[in-house]
Amino acid sequence: MSKIFELFGYRLDAWGPDAASNCMEARCPFMDAECDGGGNRYLSAINLRLRSDLQKFFPTKTTVQAGVCSLRLRENEQPWIVCPRRLLSLKDGVSRHQTSVHDHLIRYSGLSKGTRVRVWSEVKMKLATQTEDDETKSFDYTFDYVLAGSERRLLSDVAVLMQKSVRAVKKLAAENGFTVASRNGEEWIENFPSDPITIVEVMTSSTSGGNKENRTQIAMAFEDAVTKGLDHQGPTINYRQVWARMVSQLIVKSQVGLAWGGKTMWVLQDVLADYISSTTSLDLSRYLATKLDEVNILAFGYGQKATSAAATDDIASLEEAKLYAGPISKSPSDGGFIEIVKIGAAPPKDALWKSLFKKKSSGSLTV
Repeated sequence: MSKIFELFGYRLDAWGPDAASNCMEARCPFMDAECDGGGNRYLSAINLRLRSDLQKFFPTKTTVQAGVCSLRLRENEQPWIVCPRRLLSLKDGVSRHQTSVHDHLIRYSGLSKGTRVRVWSEVKMKLATQTEDDETKSFDYTFDYVLAGSERRLLSDVAVLMQKSVRAVKKLAAENGFTVASRNGEEWIENFPSDPITIVEVMTSSTSGGNKENRTQIAMAFEDAVTKGLDHQGPTINYRQVWARMVSQLIVKSQVGLAWGGKTMWVLQDVLADYISSTTSLDLSRYLATKLDEVNILAFGYGQKATSAAATDDIASLEEAKLYAGPISKSPSDGGFIEIVKIGAAPPKDALWKSLFKKKSSGSLTV
């Protein structure tokens, strides 16, 4: 039976005073800020004015996000992370609970020690692009994080790039924290974005819609976990949606990073990496690496921390890491990461007949 494993960062089976105090503030220890629902669960916010039984747990709040970090589908199995903040958050610095993830990310990115890069989150780009054959294509993607360096650039040149007046660009620079300085009678932006570029995509598992009667919807499971502890039921993992989301972006965003002279790194959990290997033609074990390539997956896991008995209510850091890296495609016989879009093995036709026989026909056609 699925249960919430971590609530606001703390193991529910090791709930103690620190966890309870943190819960009262609805605080995400990985962002060091109030939980935002993981950036993709806004509809799971709880209106506490309608739930008197929950109000005492959040005395200073009127609404609270369903702060579910991970789910354990069965006892003694590895939990599945369902919130991207739990895996990695690069907003406003790095949490001490994610130091290991951050260190691995920087080490594999190839950035020289002491290099200062800035971080932009949720960078949306929607524009028309031109192919080599002058064919117009649409590019509409959002990057979780973009890491970039800085360089000094003439304000007038930036105005040309932005297709705005110098005055408008100067105002925009001030609004977004860029430094404008005067040198030898000319104005410069001192810290305009520049190489090196690293795109970081964080992919975590999605939950199923759940069942309202059984109270397995994510918001209901959260409410029951807060009021009853382990006496609750959680939703399951929507495996197919996870796979579809990743397949649709993995190759494209990796190609974009290469086209910009940088790299794209996908950060995900080891159980999700194992699921990809077991359901597609891509066997990630063939791509264990020590340096980046065209496509890069950095997988982290709880290790024994999740399966051992919880003695304290401390927060578990993800320290076990593996890098999978390789080309987008090689020869047809050698494969490449393009294999993620291929089926691992087609089911036998008899399996289709069995599925059809177990389901009533929806009608018939005359052709």
